Amino acid sequence: MTRCSTRVARVDRLGDGVSPDGGTDRKGGSGMTERDGLGAAARGLRQYLLAVAANLDVPAWFCEVDVPAGAYFALDRRLTRFPGHETALLWDERDGWSAAVEPAGGDEVIVLAYLGEDVLPPPEAVVTFVAALYGEQYPGRPDAPDFRRPGAADGFDERLAAYAGDPVGQA
Repeated sequence: MTRCSTRVARVDRLGDGVSPDGGTDRKGGSGMTERDGLGAAARGLRQYLLAVAANLDVPAWFCEVDVPAGAYFALDRRLTRFPGHETALLWDERDGWSAAVEPAGGDEVIVLAYLGEDVLPPPEAVVTFVAALYGEQYPGRPDAPDFRRPGAADGFDERLAAYAGDPVGQA
């Protein structure tokens, strides 16, 4: 199951994100911009996520293209050190990729590590991060990198738009 939305709340690992209708981000700013759900940046985000999902053979994922953009990838395997928890890969436009586990009771996800290289690292870097995670290593970094403020005019949407021309999957 693959689904990208422009109007539902994103998975939020800390419970302090922004609702799709506005609100305040973790840094306290409220000057967020909207992202056109059919525009080049949204199409590019979908293509980027499709490329990552294809490289990881992810069975199901969800994304939110509005500001703040985010994605949730359900991973097939559980980590041996957390056998009672589902494993997930999360992405958001503030911190990039992170690995998380979900308790069986459906409680909030627990982030184990952040890739921490870039908010949009090459899909191959994400694959390496996940492989190291399943290799019983502790890849990445434990703290959120806080790369950028969602909605900031910092070239992020242009970086996403560059992926729009990539013919990987369907938008």
